[in-house]
Amino acid sequence: MALEDIVHLEVLGMLEEAEIRAVGNRPRQYYNAQNVMEELSDHQFLKKFRLSKALVQELIDVLTPYMIEPSRLSSIPIKIKVLTALRFFASGSYQLDIGDNRSSALSQPSVSRCIAEVSNALN
Repeated sequence: MALEDIVHLEVLGMLEEAEIRAVGNRPRQYYNAQNVMEELSDHQFLKKFRLSKALVQELIDVLTPYMIEPSRLSSIPIKIKVLTALRFFASGSYQLDIGDNRSSALSQPSVSRCIAEVSNALN
């Protein structure tokens, strides 16, 4: 193996390590709930969440005082929590499927916490 090949392998290894570190240090990114309400047509939104956009916004406004504000322990915005729970209620599907949805991208435990918090706020 030539010295040039060894240098190339070493550089590739360093690049891979830098990429792994960069990916690991990225902040969490949640979908923008406002975009979902804007991007989907009224018909698509109604089909996905089983409620109109206006009713969902009203529900978010009513539930907000009863929910945990985003902080270090709960960094998921209230709007996302409500939309995630509504998506689960509308589909009756598994929590993992709801979290894997491109519009929410939440883990199953996060989906479970969203559902529990919204359910408690509804009660």
